[in-house]
Amino acid sequence: MDFVKELQQGKPNSLGNTLAVVKHVEANPASFNKLLKLLLNEDSIVAMRAMNATKRILRADSNYFAKCQDDLVFKYSKAKASVVRLGLIILYFDFLSKYTEEQVKEIKKLALKWTKDASDWMVLAQGLKLLERLSKKDPTFALKAIEIAKALQKDPRKAVAGKAKKVVAALSSRV
Repeated sequence: MDFVKELQQGKPNSLGNTLAVVKHVEANPASFNKLLKLLLNEDSIVAMRAMNATKRILRADSNYFAKCQDDLVFKYSKAKASVVRLGLIILYFDFLSKYTEEQVKEIKKLALKWTKDASDWMVLAQGLKLLERLSKKDPTFALKAIEIAKALQKDPRKAVAGKAKKVVAALSSRV
């Protein structure tokens, strides 16, 4: 199956043939790495749908996670598409307890950088959610997260500003 061709089909804001790719990977587990590589694809539609497929596969069968957890942190975090970063933030949040100490250290760096630098409201809102979770056992990190959240309290988008205010309140009571 030509994953790029399949993921390019359909309207831009649809799943296109994402579910067909998921079914193919589930039936042919050796093709999973081929799908992951598309997270770095220059075509943002392909990268978005590859991330959607990846999230579906990882949530359905955690055996796939063990095969790619290091790459999700150190390799695919280099993706330029904000939708891939959003997907990674969500995966980091969902699978945080399964990451090693070294991986969590890198996830903290990525979460701080992406949330500080992002303009996409979904990346910001989910990034704040991840920052809050990462701060639970690390008061030093919580101070950095509070700094970013304070700056985002003035964001004109209600979802971002509201989440930032909640993060500041929650973390300020812990440090």
